[in-house]
Amino acid sequence: MGEASDEAIAQSLLQSGLTSADQLEEARAQAKERGTGLVNVLLELGHVSAGDIAACVEQAAETAAEPAPEEAVPELEPSEGESAPAAAMRRPDKTSLAAYDIEPEAIRSIPRAIAEEYTILPLQISQERILVAMADETNVLAIDAIRSRTGRKVEPVEVDAEEIKAALAEHYTLLARQSIEVSQQAKDLSATVTHSEAVSGLDTDLVRMLDDAPVVRVVETIIQDAARMRASDIHVEPRADSLQVRYRVDGQLTTVTRLPKNMQAAVLSRIKVLADENIAESRFPQGGRFATVIDDRAIDLRVSTLPTYWGEKAVLRLLDKSQVFVALSELGFLPQMQKEFEDLVTRPQGMLLVTGPTGSGKSTTLYAALHTINEDRINICTVEDPIEYEVEGINQTQVHPAIDLDFAEFLRHILRQDPDVILVGEVRDLETAQMAFRASLTGHLVLSTLHTNDAPSATTRLVDIGMAPYLIASSILGVLSQRLVRRICPRCREQYQPSDNELERLNLSREQAEKIRFHIGRGCRYCRNTGYSGRVAAYELMKMNNELRTALTRGANAAELRQVAVKSGMKTLRYDALTKVHQGITSAQEVLKVMFAPELM
Repeated sequence: MGEASDEAIAQSLLQSGLTSADQLEEARAQAKERGTGLVNVLLELGHVSAGDIAACVEQAAETAAEPAPEEAVPELEPSEGESAPAAAMRRPDKTSLAAYDIEPEAIRSIPRAIAEEYTILPLQISQERILVAMADETNVLAIDAIRSRTGRKVEPVEVDAEEIKAALAEHYTLLARQSIEVSQQAKDLSATVTHSEAVSGLDTDLVRMLDDAPVVRVVETIIQDAARMRASDIHVEPRADSLQVRYRVDGQLTTVTRLPKNMQAAVLSRIKVLADENIAESRFPQGGRFATVIDDRAIDLRVSTLPTYWGEKAVLRLLDKSQVFVALSELGFLPQMQKEFEDLVTRPQGMLLVTGPTGSGKSTTLYAALHTINEDRINICTVEDPIEYEVEGINQTQVHPAIDLDFAEFLRHILRQDPDVILVGEVRDLETAQMAFRASLTGHLVLSTLHTNDAPSATTRLVDIGMAPYLIASSILGVLSQRLVRRICPRCREQYQPSDNELERLNLSREQAEKIRFHIGRGCRYCRNTGYSGRVAAYELMKMNNELRTALTRGANAAELRQVAVKSGMKTLRYDALTKVHQGITSAQEVLKVMFAPELM
C-alpha cells in the first residue's frame, strides 16, 4: 500500500460525500496560511471526524500508490553517531517482529498505556522518523498519537496483533526492570553529597535517601512527563501528609500525583542538587537552573525554592528550546493584523511595544518577530532578564543588578555595538525608557514590552513614568496587546447556545449573539477530559497615525486614545477574541477569563 497524501485523502473525502467542495477550499486556504497539513485543518474545523478519515485512508493510499513490483522500504536517516547500516530499516517479505532489532530508545519514546491502547510497538527511532509495528497501519488516531508524542514522522508496519501484544509485554516489562537499577547518575550524586563540605552536617538518612535510585527516578519521571505534556511549570508542594505535584498545562494548574510524606526531603534535595542550590540551607529562598534532554528536545529548567509551613516548595519553569522559532503565522494573528505587524517589524527605525500581563506570551511574540528579520545583514542585540532562549545569530545579554548592569546601562553599551535592531526585555523605569526612545530616534528599531491591560494604555503608562508625550508620539510605530486563551480540543468540539448570564458578561445582546457560533469542548481522552488542547493568542494592534499622535500630544487619556484608534480601524482584543470564538478556536468561557478589565469588554 502506498502512502496517502493529504490531498489524496481530501479528494477521497470529497468523493465519498463526507465533506463539501466549499469546506475543502476553506481548509486549503487555512492550511496554506498556517503552513499545516490539510487533513489536520479539516479535523480542527470540524468538517470531518477521525473516523471519516480512517475510512478513506486505505482507498486514498491505494489510489496514490505507484505501480511497483515491491513495496518501498522505509529507511531512517542516521542519528548523530549512528552508522547508516544501523539506521536502515527494511521490511521483510513476511512481516514479523523477529526481523527487527527493537531499540530501547524507541520503546521509551511511547508510554505503555498508549502502546496497549492502540496495539502498537515502537521498533526503531531516529531524529526524523519512528518505525512502529501496528495491528492496523491505517489507524489515523494511533498515528496522530505517536506523532504528537514523539514529534517524528511515523512509518507504520502491519504486524499480527497477538505478536505485538506478546512483544509489548516483554519489552515494557524489561524497561521497567532497568528503570529501578542503580544508575551511574545516582552514584555520582552520592559521591557529590558525601564529600561536599556544604552538606557535611546533613542527616545520614537523607544522604542515603539521595543515593536511592527510586528517588532519582521519581524526579526524572516528574520532569519527563511534564515536558511531554507541554507543561510550562512544575509545582512540588509539601502538604501535611503528602508531597503534592502539580503541572501548569495551557495556563491551568492540575494535580498529577501525591507522593508519600517520607519522600519529601529526598525529592526536594534532589531537585536542589540538580539546580546547584545549597541543600544544607532550607531557611531562605534559593534559585538555580539546569538543563536536560527529553525526547531529543533540549529543555532548560529554572528552579525556585521557597520555605513554607510544611517544608520547602519548589517550582520548576520549563523552557523548551525547540519551541523558540515559532512563526508569526502560528501565533493566532488574523491575516490582516499579521500583515500589519510584519510591516512594523521590518521598519528601519522606531519603537514597537508588546503589552499584556505576565504569562500572556509577550516573549514568544517578540522572538517570533526577531526570527522574521534575523539574517546576516542585520545586527540584532538584546538585553533580557533573564535570557529565556539562546537564539543563533543574535547577540544576547542579560542584566546583572548586583553589579549595576541594568537595562539602561546595557543599552548605553549596546548603542556602541552598531546595532540595527535592539530588543529590551522590559521598560521598567524612566532611565530605561529614555535610552530606548533615544535609540529609536537615532536609526534603530527597538522592540520592548510593558505591563498594561490594552494597547492605548501603553502610551499613558510611559507618560506616567516621566516620558514626554511628544517624544512618545514621534517614536512609537505601534503597540500590540495580547492575551492567551486555551484552544478547544478539535476532537470533542461542539456548538452550544450560551446562557443569558454569559451573554450579559460578554456584553452581547441575543441578536448579536445569533451572528456568532459558540463552541465548547465536551472533554475526551485526547485532551484529558479538559475540553482544551494548547493555547492561542488574542490580539489588538494600535498603529500610530496622525490622529493618535495629535491626541497623545494634547494629553489624551487611554479611553480617548482607544476611541481614536477604533475610529482609525483598530480591531480590539474583544473583537479578535470573539472572532476566534466564532471560528471554533476558543470558548466564551476562556474569553471571559482573560478579558477581566471593564474597558476590554
